[in-house]
Amino acid sequence: MGSLGFWELVGLAVLALFIFGPDRLPGIARTVGRTVSQVRREANKTLGELRDAAGVDEDLAELTREARQLRSSLTDLKGTATQAIVGPMNETMDEVKGISTGGPKEMAMSANGLEPGNAPFDPDAT
Repeated sequence: MGSLGFWELVGLAVLALFIFGPDRLPGIARTVGRTVSQVRREANKTLGELRDAAGVDEDLAELTREARQLRSSLTDLKGTATQAIVGPMNETMDEVKGISTGGPKEMAMSANGLEPGNAPFDPDAT
């Protein structure tokens, strides 16, 4: 069941005008409005009493506090894990950079007896 649309409400208003007449319609509308507001007020009051009796608001507040604490703990854990992983990785990268600046040239020189950077040249091979 859906809610009433604009044209349905217009049709009901015209029907009510024909049934009750223009003299009684404002009084009936006022009475219906008061009744609806009283029913809403009582429903909200009853719902509030049920919430108080069940302790839903306190439970919700407690769950919200716990969720915030978990979120901050996870954020701290993320920072700690990042530092634990990235720190050694950066040190390893620095070591690799240090090796690449001096290591391979010395290794090339000792392996073939040539100066670093000069590859052996064989004119017959080309």
